[in-house]
Amino acid sequence: MGKVFRVVIGLCVVAICAAAGIWGTQQILSQGGSGEAASAPPAVRVEVTRPETRQIEDRVSGVGTLIPVRSVELVPTSAGRVTGVPVSSGEEVTEGEVIVQLDERAARAALAEAEATYAEAEDAFRRVEELTDNNAAAEARLEEARAAYRRAEAALMMTRADLEDRTLLAPFDGVLGLIDIETGTFLSEGMAVTRLADISTMELTVSLPERYFDRIRVGQAVNVTTPAYPDAEFDGEVTVRAPEVNLETRSFNIRAEIDNADGRLVGGMFADAEIVLDTYEGLAIADDAIISEGLASYVYTVADDAAVRTEIEPGQSLGAMTEVRDGLALGDRVVVAGWDNLSDGASVDVAEEVDESGDAASQGDAGANTQ
Repeated sequence: MGKVFRVVIGLCVVAICAAAGIWGTQQILSQGGSGEAASAPPAVRVEVTRPETRQIEDRVSGVGTLIPVRSVELVPTSAGRVTGVPVSSGEEVTEGEVIVQLDERAARAALAEAEATYAEAEDAFRRVEELTDNNAAAEARLEEARAAYRRAEAALMMTRADLEDRTLLAPFDGVLGLIDIETGTFLSEGMAVTRLADISTMELTVSLPERYFDRIRVGQAVNVTTPAYPDAEFDGEVTVRAPEVNLETRSFNIRAEIDNADGRLVGGMFADAEIVLDTYEGLAIADDAIISEGLASYVYTVADDAAVRTEIEPGQSLGAMTEVRDGLALGDRVVVAGWDNLSDGASVDVAEEVDESGDAASQGDAGANTQ
């Protein structure tokens, strides 16, 4: 009896332990399930926008220095004392206007002597010529008279040129530089008086990478800006494309002329030049939506209430937007705010959609607009 009793007691203990084990397992499983549910991350609240179609200009730009299309140093060809400076620094002058007058008394005296000599030689030559026609003078005498006449004529031309050189004239319309001479100054031969610049048209030389060589043509429009006038743009035109590429820099030069009728531009100004090579339609997205990591660029798009990391190929900057050459379609919903808390596949809750003007629209309105 005692043995049977002990067996029954043992079976009861085993049954109780089994029941306790089953109950404990159920509790652990239920706690584990509730813990898993509690740790599930909530949906990330985001704002979205859509790519827009934009007219995009393919441009190339370069920098250079503006110079007048015509600019010369005014240098008298004769030495002498200054008797007059009828112009002043920075003055606009016309072609032929007197810039500096040198003392011309000696030149006028030399001219008067040359004119007298010339007149005598001419009369002598004419008389000998008449006598020769009547066979009254020898041919040799005629040649001597002709030679004397020509020498007198040459001397007259030289004295006239010397007298003209005593007056320094403007060779073309333009603006004078600084003039630092006064009446009474002695100018030696070759001494510069000032510069004269025609600034009605300015010239800009720009260096461009060789990959653009075949796309640059004479006559193409050039847009020019300069720090001196940050809010102004000046129109120009390509006038020269270098016939070859520089072997060291792998670039080539172009020259552009810019109309400067109002005289705002002057020589020496730094300038940026931009040439439109092509115009086409493309997609653009707000800069705030683009994420860059090293050389890679991507955005998060929304599909089935989940974030999708989407690689893109950005193109040109368009103000607050950037061209997207590859990776997006026109109807894609792109996260523009809240992406800093996203990862690929994360659940999202779209708070609002930003329309193309930058204003926020409700999610319902945005959905209606896309249908």
